[in-house]
Amino acid sequence: MTDLDGQMPLALGDYESRRGAPEVETKWEIDWCNGQEVIIERQTAIAVYTNQAAGIVIRQEREWDEEDDTFIVLSTPEAARRIIEAIQRELAAIKERAK
Repeated sequence: MTDLDGQMPLALGDYESRRGAPEVETKWEIDWCNGQEVIIERQTAIAVYTNQAAGIVIRQEREWDEEDDTFIVLSTPEAARRIIEAIQRELAAIKERAK
C-alpha cells in the first residue's frame, strides 16, 4: 500500500503491534545533495561587517559541535575586491554549467 505520492507509509510501531500485525521497519533513503525531497539545504548564518581596524570581517556562525564562530578578516579593500571577483567568477562558472 502506498500513499498519494507513491511512497510507502511509515510503520506505526506499537500501534501495529497491539493490533497483532507484524511490525514493519521502513528504511527511506534520502540523497541529501541531489534528492528532490530536499526543499531547503542547510546554511549556517553568515555576517559581514567592518571591524575597528577597517578590515572587512566575514563571520560564520558556529555549528552545534564547534566552540567558536569562524572568522575571515580581509585587511585591505584590495583583498575584499579579489574575494568578490573570485565569487563572481564561481557564480559565472555555475551559470555556464547549468546551460
